Amino acid sequence: MKLAATLSLLLLCGFSISLAQAPQFSNETASAGLAGITFIPGVYNHPTYTGPVVCGDFDRDGWQDLFVPSGGGAGIPDHLFINDGDGTFTDVAAQWGLTDVHMGKGAAVGDFNNDGWLDIYVTSGGSGITGTPGNHRLYRNSGNETFTNVAISAGVNATSSSEDGFGCCFGDYDLDGDLDLFVAGFASNNSGNRLFRNNGDETFTDMTSSIGLFSGISGTSGFAPRLQDMDGDHYPELLLVADFGTSHYFRNNTNGTFTEVASNANTAQEENGMGQTVGDYNNDGLIDWYVTSIYRPNIGWTGNKLYINQGNHSYQEISASANVDDGGYGWGAISIDVDHDRMIDIIETNGAGGRFDNEQSYFFRNLGNNTFNEQSIASGLVHDGFGRGILNFDSDNDGDQDVVIAGNNEDLRYFRNDTPAGDRHWVRIFLDTDGDSVVAPDGVGAKVHVITASGSLYRWIDVGDNFISQGEMSAHFGLGNDDLISEIRVTWPDGTVQSGTNFSVDQVITWHRGSNSLIRGDANSDLMIDISDPVMILGHLFGGGGLPCQEAAEVNGDGVIDISDPVYLLGYTFGGGAAPPAPFPSCGAIVPNYPCVDPACP
Repeated sequence: MKLAATLSLLLLCGFSISLAQAPQFSNETASAGLAGITFIPGVYNHPTYTGPVVCGDFDRDGWQDLFVPSGGGAGIPDHLFINDGDGTFTDVAAQWGLTDVHMGKGAAVGDFNNDGWLDIYVTSGGSGITGTPGNHRLYRNSGNETFTNVAISAGVNATSSSEDGFGCCFGDYDLDGDLDLFVAGFASNNSGNRLFRNNGDETFTDMTSSIGLFSGISGTSGFAPRLQDMDGDHYPELLLVADFGTSHYFRNNTNGTFTEVASNANTAQEENGMGQTVGDYNNDGLIDWYVTSIYRPNIGWTGNKLYINQGNHSYQEISASANVDDGGYGWGAISIDVDHDRMIDIIETNGAGGRFDNEQSYFFRNLGNNTFNEQSIASGLVHDGFGRGILNFDSDNDGDQDVVIAGNNEDLRYFRNDTPAGDRHWVRIFLDTDGDSVVAPDGVGAKVHVITASGSLYRWIDVGDNFISQGEMSAHFGLGNDDLISEIRVTWPDGTVQSGTNFSVDQVITWHRGSNSLIRGDANSDLMIDISDPVMILGHLFGGGGLPCQEAAEVNGDGVIDISDPVYLLGYTFGGGAAPPAPFPSCGAIVPNYPCVDPACP
């Protein structure tokens, strides 16, 4: 059958055909001003394992910046690349006070003191000729273009009596509203793996021994930790990827303690756990887990593992059938929807000497049927060195996710995502807690639910360790052909749910925990739209009811609060009616002197 006839038949049958192009990357390292940034490790424990890179909006100008430890081996300090907003970056490390030469090994980003500015934690072997313990850094961001190392006063400079420390991550494991810290270490006696609770006063307490985290557990060669809620109870589990078959899945008991349940969960099957990433790869609303490992089946090393969440801390491992098990000598990994087809893809970097020399990085494109197709070379994501850390971020604010790969004894690589948009859309969402200390800064641990005509998509605000690296703290969605978002729903770590309706696609949204509590239709400001809202409006109109929030009670967008509003809202509440229009009216609209005025209005 000829192509035209085939297309006509498909259209008659109601099929939608996407005209978007295949994924496409270009190496823009030089044009971005990132060429020649070489990670050269010093002399410390396992120096060939390192090569970190992290990102964050350190100056809060809306553009993602890069922090790149130098490794210390070349006698130069770390790099802080501020995004210039024009496709280039400028290294301002010296101006910001990052002048120490030290042996940085891994890094994590988070606002540990809830002052609105992103801080950086760095595991380090110190500044001498060989690695020494007690030299980890906690760079506090003052907000005036200055970082200050406060690791000693904060109590997080040391994690072992010997030089140790690889990956690290922030996360609020006790849900007290501040970011705690986990540091992974390779020491055989578990001394390098430490859980620090944030005391809320710029200090931390080492809780590892007091809660018996590794009680009864022999040596753990920790590489990549992640604090991630895997069962939907808001309390994050501790996912610790480790070498030599020593990975762990620690269930959060919600009382400050954890229980190791990897065997019952059907996880920790990897023989040589290195890096990790998480994502909802099958769009069922449950977060899945991907772990990198070494593929040498002739000696029993079966490669990467893809754990599909079945609920209740139970997983099905499908890496072989999904075609993602062979990733060579895997290290860091990321989960992003490269081509905005609504399916999350996986990119993994790797490389080692010997049989894995010049091993390529892998781009596993999600086909939407529990299988993936490797497309790195075809897409232009050409990297065959000694990759270690990897991150994703939208460096140019054009809607798609770009990639940075850091290597060991090699240059940094920046791959811009140039996939043509075609007829596909996206939305990128950041969360702002507006200084609310009830939940962790930047909404770390929150779940974001986007609903379009094609169904639901879920993302989590995640600051886990990919492998000594970390991507941007956003919820990025590829929306396929859908050109309207019917609803965005944010579930905060304290269980609070906020929602808004009818959002345009192809935009960056900063969702404020404070101002976005003004939800169109939520007349009584309880952060939900239900029967109580039209009842409150009716009570107000006919006497005896409370005074509703003006922005929320004016439901149908005609600028007045009258009987048409509760009628409209009743239709929506009980189904069959249209969703309320834009989340907020224009400033100054509607009847003056009502309560609950949008704080964004002057």
